[in-house]
Amino acid sequence: MPTTITVFVDPHTQPHNWAYTKRQEVQGYGQLKRILKSYPVPHSLQGVTKGKIVSIDVSIDKKDLEIKLIKFISSIGTSKRSSIDKNIIDTIGDIPLQEIQDPYLKGKVNKVWTLDVSYNPALSIKDIIARQMIDDALVDKKILPEKTIIVEATSGNTGAGLALLGTYYGLTTMLIVPDKVSVEKINRLREFGAHVIIAPTQVSPTNPRSYYSIRDFLGKGKNVWVPQQYDNLSNSKAHRLFTGPHIWKKTKGKVTAVIIPTGTCGTISGIGQYLKGKNPNIKIIGVDTVGSILYLLKQGHKVEDVQKYSHSYDIQGFGEDFQPKNLDLNVVDTYIRVSDISGLQMTQLLPALGFFQGQSSGASYAALLESIDKKYISEKDNVVVLFPDVGIPYRHDVYNDEWMKEKKFQVQS
Repeated sequence: MPTTITVFVDPHTQPHNWAYTKRQEVQGYGQLKRILKSYPVPHSLQGVTKGKIVSIDVSIDKKDLEIKLIKFISSIGTSKRSSIDKNIIDTIGDIPLQEIQDPYLKGKVNKVWTLDVSYNPALSIKDIIARQMIDDALVDKKILPEKTIIVEATSGNTGAGLALLGTYYGLTTMLIVPDKVSVEKINRLREFGAHVIIAPTQVSPTNPRSYYSIRDFLGKGKNVWVPQQYDNLSNSKAHRLFTGPHIWKKTKGKVTAVIIPTGTCGTISGIGQYLKGKNPNIKIIGVDTVGSILYLLKQGHKVEDVQKYSHSYDIQGFGEDFQPKNLDLNVVDTYIRVSDISGLQMTQLLPALGFFQGQSSGASYAALLESIDKKYISEKDNVVVLFPDVGIPYRHDVYNDEWMKEKKFQVQS
């Protein structure tokens, strides 16, 4: 069976063709190679291919194009920062892996690494899914040049990526954020060109004032595109295509465990799907917060039976009171629950290790320590602990002693 290849052309390289798809039926590897040489590759591939064509280790007759792309990317590795990036899109996902040097971990774990997301233009792991969702929407013509308004509910990081890329493409972005989001995050969204609406946190998702309900209401407008990051499978696809292969390549296949905070669940699902495909023994550990129900879903409970246990929490960036469509529980081995106080205190301690990170990063590191205590992680393991964003947007809360005192969280000296 022939395979359809879709190519998205960057509006900044083809100013007279803002966005279009080039669809051709491919009968063999040679024709695929010629197509990739003839047309610009999608943004999703630009940062890793640099226009080079290499062997694709898969039969062209297979239906799953995504498998081809994964093998294509994996076969050439990630790009090198010695070259000059053509535009801001090229920088997304090209993030270094750094080893964490913590004396406490000596003898408890072999290696611990994290990805330095400060290399992403909007300073979080969510830039990767923002790019993928917009790329796919452009290819599917769900976004129209100079007409479409992006509307999304976000705790800040996905919104920052959407706002930055929306501005890059000349699109209007409207974001609805919960009122617990930091002042810095809200200001940054506006600086990136987004219109921001603030919604109350302590209401149910079905309440008309919730940020989900406001998003759904605005999403009914004319020329509006709602990414739906929780249920848009381009989210997990992005991490299956890029972050998973990136981790595998950077660790030279030596990674044995990954610890990931979960909210939309695209990150853990996409990374887990790829890494489990490479080595089913790799441990995928999710991080959930007290007040969220995701860990209960892994225990086999149904959403409708456990939603009554959900409640508000102060820590930002992960946890949910429903089941996102991106959540693939089959690739999650276990969950670690982290309380507000544990996650926030650990966030304050990370700079002592050389990492100025956001709140979910502190929770991720707290989950690492608990995973060691519970023997999920041993002295033989090589662990990647995901730090989803940087600490800059949190200077007025977790890095502010007055805020910590007001919330009755112990201040670290």
